[in-house]
Amino acid sequence: MMNNRMGIIGVVTVIISIFMGMSLYESNESEKAEPESQELHNIMRLLMLDIHTINEGIYTQNFDLIETGAANINQHAPLSDQSRQLVMDTLGERMAQFGEFDDVVHSYADSIRDAAIEKNMGRVLEQYRIVEQGCVSCHAAFQNEIRQARIQ
Repeated sequence: MMNNRMGIIGVVTVIISIFMGMSLYESNESEKAEPESQELHNIMRLLMLDIHTINEGIYTQNFDLIETGAANINQHAPLSDQSRQLVMDTLGERMAQFGEFDDVVHSYADSIRDAAIEKNMGRVLEQYRIVEQGCVSCHAAFQNEIRQARIQ
């Protein structure tokens, strides 16, 4: 009988300790630092991985994966100053068109995330096509030119 009481007291003590620890824990999400800037080609590689995450979510009907991939598109690190300047110098007046492609991809990625939260696969696919076309159009218009400027 005494052993049962000691066991119960031990379990209750552990549970109380856990709850006390949880109540003392302060999330530092509000203190997260701005992601460090990155070079354009690194950001593009990460965006490609985000697109793959969305694809996997679509093929497996895993809305959490779709939501994660879409959210990551909008949360990528900013362009480094050097990359931003390279793109601006290379594209000149066509920078506005580059910005339009970027806006389309980001705004529709946000729509994909919302559709995934709603578990609306039809809307996910509709918005995904727009994001995919935005990526392809931007690459067709600028990728080779920016790549050549980067390697010179």
